[in-house]
Amino acid sequence: MLQESRATGYLAALLWAIAPPAPAAVLLAGYGQGDSAEAARAEARHDLAYRLGRLAASHFDGKSGSAIAYRAIAGGRELPLIGIELVATGGSRIEARLTDASLAAYRSEAAKLGQSLRALQRSGLQPSAGAAAQLTRLLAQLDQYRRIDAVMELFRSPLSPQTGPEDATLRRWALQHLPALDDAAQVARRVKSELERAKVGGVRVIAPVRADSAEITGLSGSIGDALRAELGAPTPDRSMRYTLDGSYERVDKKILLTLYLMNSSFSTERAFAYVLPGDLEKAFRSPPPAAGFSGTLSRGLVRIQSLDESATPAARPPQARDGGLVVEVQTGRGNRGLYYRPGDRDQLLVRLDRQGYYYVVGHIEKENTHLSYLMEIGQGTGNRFVRRVGAGEANRWQTVGEFVVEPPLGVEAVQVFATSEPPDRMLPAAKFDPARQLYVIGNNPVDAIARTRGLVRIEMGAAAVPAVGEAVLQFTTLQ
Repeated sequence: MLQESRATGYLAALLWAIAPPAPAAVLLAGYGQGDSAEAARAEARHDLAYRLGRLAASHFDGKSGSAIAYRAIAGGRELPLIGIELVATGGSRIEARLTDASLAAYRSEAAKLGQSLRALQRSGLQPSAGAAAQLTRLLAQLDQYRRIDAVMELFRSPLSPQTGPEDATLRRWALQHLPALDDAAQVARRVKSELERAKVGGVRVIAPVRADSAEITGLSGSIGDALRAELGAPTPDRSMRYTLDGSYERVDKKILLTLYLMNSSFSTERAFAYVLPGDLEKAFRSPPPAAGFSGTLSRGLVRIQSLDESATPAARPPQARDGGLVVEVQTGRGNRGLYYRPGDRDQLLVRLDRQGYYYVVGHIEKENTHLSYLMEIGQGTGNRFVRRVGAGEANRWQTVGEFVVEPPLGVEAVQVFATSEPPDRMLPAAKFDPARQLYVIGNNPVDAIARTRGLVRIEMGAAAVPAVGEAVLQFTTLQ
C-alpha cells in the first residue's frame, strides 16, 4: 500500500507539472475584423485602446490627485497595451485581451522606467552636448511611465506617478537645453530628419493639442499640416506602425512643444521636443475657446461597461463588464486631434460591437452659431432618426454619411447613442428648421447635451432597453 501510495503521489506531481496553467482572467477585450489577419490585429488593438481610454477618462474625471495621470491621456491619447493576448476567434475576427497577467507586464516595465527616472531625479540633467538628447529620452520615459500608471490605477494597483523630476524642473531644463526653432515647418523638417535617421516609417500624425485645454488651435493645425506634408501621412491610417501626437504649452513667454512617437501597441518609443517663439500662436486665428462645451461632452458619458459607475473594471462581475453596448464613432481622418478647413469633405462612420440601433445628435459651437440637432439617418427602421445594425454588421464600420465643413471657426461635435432595442422614447424633441434644413433640438449645446443624456438615463432602467452606450466625437474648423 505504501508503494502504491508513493507511485500515486509521483503520478499526481507529474500531471501537475505538465498540466497547462490556468487561463488568465480577461479584464478587458477589444475586437477587430479586417481583410487580412494583420488588419484585424491592428483593429483589435485600436479597439482595446479605445475601451481602455474610455474607462480611464471616466475614472479620472473629477478625481482629486489624478491630474498627472489625466494629463497623460489629454486629447484622447491611447494608453499602452503591454503583455496583451491576440487571439483568433474564428474567421477574420481577432480579440485583443488585457488580462490579469498583463498587469504584471505593466508593473515590470514601470519598475525599469522608474529606476531610470529616479536616477536622473537624484543626479539632475548635466549640461553637455548631449543634454537635449538626454532630456527627450527622459520625456519619452516619463510619458510611458505616467500612461502605465493610468492603466494600473484603473485596476486598483497604482504606481507612484511623481517618479522622476517634477514638471517645473522639466520646463526649466527644456528652456535651457532644447533647440529653439522658428515655426512649424522647421519642426516638421527636424522630425523627418530624425525619423529617417532612425529608419522609422509608416507614421500617422495627430495634431498636438494645447496642454491646458486639450483643444485644437490654429497652431495645432499648422504643426499637423507641416508634419503630414513632410512625412507623407495625409490620413491617420490604422495600419500604420507608429503614431505621432503630443501637446504644447506656454512657458516663460515661449512655447514648449513635445511630440511622442508611439508604436503599434501605443508604447512611447521616443520624444521630440522644441522651443518655439512665444508669439507664434498669435500668427494663427484660432477658434473661440470651447472649454465648457468640450468638458460637458467628455463628462457624464453613458458608461459602456456597466451602469455601476463606482466600480473599477476588475471589481465588476464579468456579466456587468460585458453587459454594455459599445459604440465607436470616427471620421475618415480618425477620432482625435481632428480639424478641417472650410470646404473640406469627410465621412462619418459608426461601429457597434453587436446588433442594435443608434441615433446621432449633432452640436455646433461656433462664432455666432450655437445649435444642437438630430441627424436624419434612418434607413427602413420606421424612424427617420434611427439606424439599425444587423448581426452581420457588428464590429464593422458603417458609413453614416458625408459632411462638408462650413465656416465660421469653432467646434462641432456628435453624440452617438446606441441601444439594443428601438430607442424611440429616448429621442429628444426636435423641430424642423426649413432655413437650416435641420431638426433642431435647441440653441444651447451644453443644455442639449444634458437633456439628451437625461432622456437616455430615464429609460436605462426599463426592461426593454438592457444595453446602452454612447460615443462622442468633436472636430475644429480652422482657417
